[in-house]
This record gives sequence, structure tokens and C-alpha cells, in this order.
Amino acid sequence: MDIEVAAVCGAAHGERSPDRENQRNGYRPRQWDTRAGTIGLNIPKLRKGSYFPTFLEPRRTAEKALMAVIHPRRLHPRR
Repeated sequence: MDIEVAAVCGAAHGERSPDRENQRNGYRPRQWDTRAGTIGLNIPKLRKGSYFPTFLEPRRTAEKALMAVIHPRRLHPRR
């Protein structure tokens, strides 16, 4: 993640550079569920824009929308 964020920002963490386009702004915790167990990650936040690690799958909004429609009907089936 460090290398990816440095590429997005234009400079490494703590490095001063005239090429810098963005800055880090702390971390956000995230749980990564794997077959071996759950791993706690601290994903860097950026001051402008956002960063999501390439090795994590982004949440699929289409699946979330589908589950929001299907799930209530399972609880309260039409008669």
C-alpha cells in the first residue's frame, strides 16, 4: 500500500518533493477476511480524493442493491 500511495501522492511518506500532488491524512481501519482468518489493515487516507488498495476487492454496489431488494422479501413474503 505504501508504494501505491506514494505513486498517487507523487512522494513517499514524509518526503518533501516539488512533484507532490497530494498528502496523506491518517489511516482508516479495515478488516480483511481471508481463508486464513481476519487481518486488520490500516489503509492510508488522502487529503484530496481517495485511495483503495488494488489487492482488495471493491464492494460491488450492484450486489448490495440486489440484496437490499431481495432480503426484505425473504423476511416478509407476499401471500
